[in-house]
Amino acid sequence: MNRMVEQKFVEKVLQHQGNRLLKNQGRALYVKARFRSGRLEKVRSVSVSGGDDLSGELVFSHVDYERFLDMKRVIQMKNGRTRRRTGYKIHNRFVYGHFLAIAKQLSVGFTESVRDKIRAELKAE
Repeated sequence: MNRMVEQKFVEKVLQHQGNRLLKNQGRALYVKARFRSGRLEKVRSVSVSGGDDLSGELVFSHVDYERFLDMKRVIQMKNGRTRRRTGYKIHNRFVYGHFLAIAKQLSVGFTESVRDKIRAELKAE
C-alpha cells in the first residue's frame, strides 16, 4: 500500500507541475510572441506516465523552433556593426524553473499528512 501511495504522489506532482508549465508558458507566449501563427501554442502538450517503481516521466512536447526563439542572436546592421538581440525567453526559464519545482516538491513534499490524504483517496476508489 505504501508503494502505491508514493507512486500516486509522484504522479500527482508531475501532473500538477506539467499543467502549471503549460499555463505559465502560455501566458508568456501570448505576451511575447505576438507574431505567432497559433501553432506555437496549440502543439504544446504534457503527458505523465508512471513506472512500476517510484519512477515517473513527464513528457513536454512542443514545436522544434520554440527553442530557437529562446536563443540570443547576432544581428548584422547596415553600418557594419553587429548587435546582440536577446531571445524571447519562452522556453528555458519555464522548463528549468518547473524542473526545480518538481525536484523540490519530490524531495520534501511527501509528508505524513500528504501520505494520509492520498491513502484515503485510494481507499475511496
